Amino acid sequence: MPSKDKYAELADKIVGLVGGKDNISYFTHCVTRLRFNVKDKGLVKKEEIEQIAGVIGTQWSGDQLQVIIGQQVGEVYAAICDCSGLSREDAIDENLDAHLTGKRDFSPKHIFELFLDTVSGIFVPFIPAVVCCGLLQGLLYCASSFGFISAESPEYTFFYTCANTAFYFMPVLIAYSAGRRFKANPYVAAALGAVLLHPSFVGMAGQSIDLFGIIPITFADYSSSVVPAILTVYFMSWVERGCKRVIPDMVDIIFTPFISFILSAIVGFAVLAPLGGFLGQFMVEGVLFLYNTFGAVGTGIYGALYPFVLSTGMQTATIPLITQNLATLGYDPVIYPANAASNAAMAACALYIFFKARNKKVKALGSSTGVTALIGVTEPVLFGLILRFKKALIATVAGGGVGGFIMGLFKVQYLSFGFVPFGTFPLAMTETFPFYLLGVFSAMAVAVIVLHLLRFDDEE
Repeated sequence: MPSKDKYAELADKIVGLVGGKDNISYFTHCVTRLRFNVKDKGLVKKEEIEQIAGVIGTQWSGDQLQVIIGQQVGEVYAAICDCSGLSREDAIDENLDAHLTGKRDFSPKHIFELFLDTVSGIFVPFIPAVVCCGLLQGLLYCASSFGFISAESPEYTFFYTCANTAFYFMPVLIAYSAGRRFKANPYVAAALGAVLLHPSFVGMAGQSIDLFGIIPITFADYSSSVVPAILTVYFMSWVERGCKRVIPDMVDIIFTPFISFILSAIVGFAVLAPLGGFLGQFMVEGVLFLYNTFGAVGTGIYGALYPFVLSTGMQTATIPLITQNLATLGYDPVIYPANAASNAAMAACALYIFFKARNKKVKALGSSTGVTALIGVTEPVLFGLILRFKKALIATVAGGGVGGFIMGLFKVQYLSFGFVPFGTFPLAMTETFPFYLLGVFSAMAVAVIVLHLLRFDDEE
């Protein structure tokens, strides 16, 4: 990775090979990747980008080019914004705009890509809030388990309430994020999310009324729910755009929010929130059914296949399920434990490669990506080593499968979003923590053994 004073040069090269600023319709980044939505894929010189010092790899996800940078992605992202004039806040997402105006290609492939983009766009921004509350839950559980604090103490009550806040007020977080994603007023959207949690309505859970004598509404407790807020805000985004087309600019600031809020609250409570509550519960019940039916086998299969899930970006599709599990069960019993096993297997392969490789660049990748994989950042090791060497991929699949099987066998729990296996390990500190460690270290051991038996050679 180039030193900090060379990020500008790196940024210039990447922007040029992507096709220039005019070819970029939307630009963002995640933990390790720069993400370019481009207008013309033919202008992108993917192979040349991969040869740039500081770039670990690239991949396409629909019309989005993902450039894997690693831990310095934030600095590189800032340098690209500075050198190209791209906005860090208001970059245009043409895929979303086209969808909302009905001009998008609605083939199954594009619908699926849009779904993944939307899920990521809504959930990823508020994950830090969920992580900090989940981490506090984990630390509180540890302190209580070791006798450092009593569950009856005022201190426990205070911190437990703080830790539960992000989960209880999940509809507000989701509504605000969905408002931004759907190009609607995020503050009106947040108010809609708050309406779902209003104490008066929560206190009426189970009761029904006929609004205006013709609109039946049955109230429910939507605290910690996921889907109701998304559906309600999505509806609001359409109402808002319709209002803006017919309401004069002079009074738009008054009447557009008012009409959007009132109509969305009525339709939300009458139709969308109950539907969303049913869908959210259906997702959880469906996964739990598969988990209870196939048990450890299902978790093992997911652990084995996770490298392929991660490489295609489909891990974002699991975010709503994880969120719903956290909100309804208080923990995730499937996705994160299996992810931890797979990540541990990738880390073990990388560290083994560090000791066995003869190529200095491969050896350096083994050490750096192996350590980062242990704390939960796995894109560098996945694209830099695992997908590059077939034997490493086989070992990762074997280790992730065995570790995932153990996680499922002992019904391991993970308390929140985090970085597995060891980046946020207090989140695994429940009564199943010993089995979490067993699954992680078994995955690492199996991966190393398989890689050794396959006689790994980095020059093959």
